[in-house]
Amino acid sequence: MTFLLSALILIGIIIFVHELGHFLLAKLTGVRVLKFSLGFGPKLIGKKYGDTEYLISSLPLGGYVKMLGETPGEELKEEDKLVAYNYQPVWKRFLIVFSGPLFNLVFAFLIFIFIFLSGIPALYPDVGNVTESSPAAKAGLITGDKILEINGRAVDSWDEIINFMDENQGQNLLIKVRRGGNIIELSVTPVRKSGKSIFGEDKELWDIGISPLIYPVVGEVVKGGQAEKAGVEKGDIIANIDGNAIKTWEDMTAIIHGNPGKPLKFKIKRDNHVMEMTIAPVKTPVGDGKEIGLIGIRPSGNDFIKKYSISEAVPLGAKKTWEMSVLTVVSIVKLIQRVIPADTIGGPILIVQMAGEQASRGLLDFILFMAIININLGIINLLPIPILDGGHILFLGIEAISKKPINEKVIAIAQRVGLAIILTIMVFALYNDIIRLVTGKQLF
Repeated sequence: MTFLLSALILIGIIIFVHELGHFLLAKLTGVRVLKFSLGFGPKLIGKKYGDTEYLISSLPLGGYVKMLGETPGEELKEEDKLVAYNYQPVWKRFLIVFSGPLFNLVFAFLIFIFIFLSGIPALYPDVGNVTESSPAAKAGLITGDKILEINGRAVDSWDEIINFMDENQGQNLLIKVRRGGNIIELSVTPVRKSGKSIFGEDKELWDIGISPLIYPVVGEVVKGGQAEKAGVEKGDIIANIDGNAIKTWEDMTAIIHGNPGKPLKFKIKRDNHVMEMTIAPVKTPVGDGKEIGLIGIRPSGNDFIKKYSISEAVPLGAKKTWEMSVLTVVSIVKLIQRVIPADTIGGPILIVQMAGEQASRGLLDFILFMAIININLGIINLLPIPILDGGHILFLGIEAISKKPINEKVIAIAQRVGLAIILTIMVFALYNDIIRLVTGKQLF
């Protein structure tokens, strides 16, 4: 019930924000709005102010806007054409159509600002594993060192270390660390390293051969995952896997990721007792035909909550909105190119599951998920598919170039094709959801 309620709140707010964009721009451009409803279905209550009836409807799934003249073939009085949607110049109609997706992106931007102001989890700049023969190892960095400064700039989180390496590609870094009670200065130069993007494709990185210190303590057990089925609990310490001593979270993930589908013997410490479990990591595609193993656990972390000032939160919010928008576009392209498997497409069941999971973790996790879905909806709505906002924008572009409206029959046929495409994708996504439920396959 909580999962369903969380999903209803999520979807309701996202669609309402989208429709609010259309509504406000219609008002600003002088188009008459006949109805603006919070929710769908039969009217519960309503009040008319001016030309617009404001409604609260029975189904709390977003809302809708009804403008004068938006229905093809609608008969209008001559004086009403001045405020009818279809009789407005192309630029006004473009603004009205574009404002829906734009408001989703702006809403995500505002959510990100709120999250940065509230504080986000950040890893302490403590060194975990040091790769043998790496620049860090040659410079003398060891596990447990706390990085205090890089090139004279204070460091308080692991993300800042990564940013320094990206900013100073191949340039020498002067690193100040605390080791025990001593402060030590070391000189190290990042080197190019081949890595993988989130789509499993080759990617060049700058690296000195260190990873953050994250202890192998279970912070969360994913419901329905292999770890939960085996009896792993929050707070468990992973001590050994297949005879390999585990000192850091990275030690553990390297073994799990590298053995998809293979039963592994775990030694787990819980309340001063050592328990043995056998867990087979689920085979999980990561792109490029490759797979990794996952068992469904997340670390408790060596982290803290880092808060940002408003002057920091605004540009960070804009950056995060841009990055997530680009990621959404790239993901769509990778799906078309089949780099991302089609069975990763999720539908309503997955959204309900994820909304419930994020809500159970807390408000910030839930609204972060809301920001991501807002961006997804905003970008997807801009795809040039008839019935989507992007399809309307495409028609407006053709009209602007040809200097005449597109034939209504052509639009009707195109919209039927667009509807067929969207319904096909939705059915396929629902099929994937059902398969995941039946097989227990983990997507993340």
